[in-house]
Amino acid sequence: MAMRDFPEEEELVLCTVTKIMGTTVFVKVEDYNKEGVVATSEVAPGRIRNIRDYVTINKKIVCKVLRVDREKGHIDMSLRRVSQKDTRKILEEYKQETAALLILKIVLKDNANQVAERIKEKYNSLTEFLDKVKANSSLLDEFVEKNESKSIQDLLKERIKEKKFQLKAVISMSTASPNGISAIKSALLAAKDVKISYLGAPNYSVIAESKDPKDAEKKLKDAIDTITEKIKSSGGKIEVKEED
Repeated sequence: MAMRDFPEEEELVLCTVTKIMGTTVFVKVEDYNKEGVVATSEVAPGRIRNIRDYVTINKKIVCKVLRVDREKGHIDMSLRRVSQKDTRKILEEYKQETAALLILKIVLKDNANQVAERIKEKYNSLTEFLDKVKANSSLLDEFVEKNESKSIQDLLKERIKEKKFQLKAVISMSTASPNGISAIKSALLAAKDVKISYLGAPNYSVIAESKDPKDAEKKLKDAIDTITEKIKSSGGKIEVKEED
């Protein structure tokens, strides 16, 4: 998968804070090796007394791209417009990519970065590639020698555990129906592939897990849509109070 020169507007990207000058935060946009700028008004909502309460040098943050001027090489970005859920998702993906690259570095030493770039030209990420290698080790043959392939496979078995990505929503339900408790119970039981816990009336947590973040997101959405449809059909109300 060929790397683009600049991110697109509205894209969420991983950044590293490089410097803070007055009311401006400068960041390195990791996947593009470009410099981006976050104005104080885009760091956090409301009045900011001390910008360093939100960002510090070398901190990894997730930003939304607002504007891109390719001629000037200028990228305006926002930190405050990124949800906690999206931040956690992208930071987890970065953590997994870092772990995948470390495996290549242990085996390939100085050649690891070069091999990693070749892999990412064809696959979405190192993490995705190494996940495929678990089921089909011959995929490594295109990029490394046979003895290196064996070492990488051994490290994969030793280091890479199957991790599950977790998303949570807190919902509040109520109904004026005489059979309100039964209606709520029926609505919750209709949801599939999620874990539901009672938090105290009228709140419930809905948790979806998957090794694929997009699959976890879909499971959570499908469950909430199902619960919403069921409770409303019985004359009840539902509110998604929190999603993180």
